[in-house]
Amino acid sequence: MAFTLRITFSGLCLFVPEAVGGRTTGRMHVLLPGMFGHHHAGADRHIAALSYDAGSLVQGGPMLGVPSLATLSGLALELGSGDTAELGLCGHIPDLKEITGRPVDRDHLGADTRGKLAARVTLGAGRITRVAPGVCWEWRPGEFRPIAHKVEWEIPRVKGDRLAVTATPLGGGGAPRPLGTLFPTNGRLSLEVHHDTSENLPPDPVPVAQQAVPALGEHPRHFSAFYEVFGGPVPTLLPRYRGPRTDCPGIANPCETLEEEMGGTPYTCLAAGVSE
Repeated sequence: MAFTLRITFSGLCLFVPEAVGGRTTGRMHVLLPGMFGHHHAGADRHIAALSYDAGSLVQGGPMLGVPSLATLSGLALELGSGDTAELGLCGHIPDLKEITGRPVDRDHLGADTRGKLAARVTLGAGRITRVAPGVCWEWRPGEFRPIAHKVEWEIPRVKGDRLAVTATPLGGGGAPRPLGTLFPTNGRLSLEVHHDTSENLPPDPVPVAQQAVPALGEHPRHFSAFYEVFGGPVPTLLPRYRGPRTDCPGIANPCETLEEEMGGTPYTCLAAGVSE
C-alpha cells in the first residue's frame, strides 16, 4: 500500500536544494529563519508550526475540517526518505543567490543549528507542484514579478498505510519528538508547515481579502530575515509592492497555480530560494 504526501508551506520559507553526486536531484531543505531582533516582536512574531486535519489521526476516519497544530519551534523535520527530491525552483520563487552571490551558510543544513533557525524541514523525495502566486512586486528596478507566499510539495508513492511524524531538536542530541501518527484518506495525506504571524495561523486565519494592502513601493517587512542565513554581510534586495497580480507580466518558468484565499499573507511573509 502507498499514498501521496502533500505538504503546503505557508509564510516565510527559504528553499535550499542540496544536490547529491552531481545529479539534479537530492534533498530540499526548507529553512524557517530565526527572525531574531526586531523581526520577532509583537505583531511581527513568527510561529513555526505543523498542522493537519484532526481526522487524519484516526485510520479510516473522515476529514473533520478541524485543524490540529503542533509546534515546530527549535525542531528539524524530515519527510520522504532518500535523496531523490527534484531540486528545481520555479519563477514564482526568487533565487536569492543571484543577489547575494553566495550560498546559504552550510551550518544551517547540519545537525547543530541552535540559535540560527526557527525550524527546518528536509524533503528527501518529491517536488514542488503548485504555488499561491501572490501579488505583483518590483524585484530589480523595472523588473516586475509575482512572488509566491504558499508552496505545495508532493511526495508520491509513500510506502505504508500511515505516517509517524517525528521531529528532532535543531540543537543536536535530545530525544525525538513525536508529532502524531497520521493516516491518509483516499490515498492522500495533507500537511501544512507554517512560518507565519499568529493572525495567519489556523484555526481562524485572516482571509486575504481582509488583509491590509501595502502602499505602492512598500517592502514586505519580513523579507530581510532571509539574508540572515548567509553567514555574514551580503548584498540585499527587497521587493517593492506594485499592485495585484494582474499588474505583472508573465514570468519565465511559472509554477502551476494554487488558488487559496485562507491562511498566509501575500504581502509580508513570502517564499524565496537559493540555488546550488
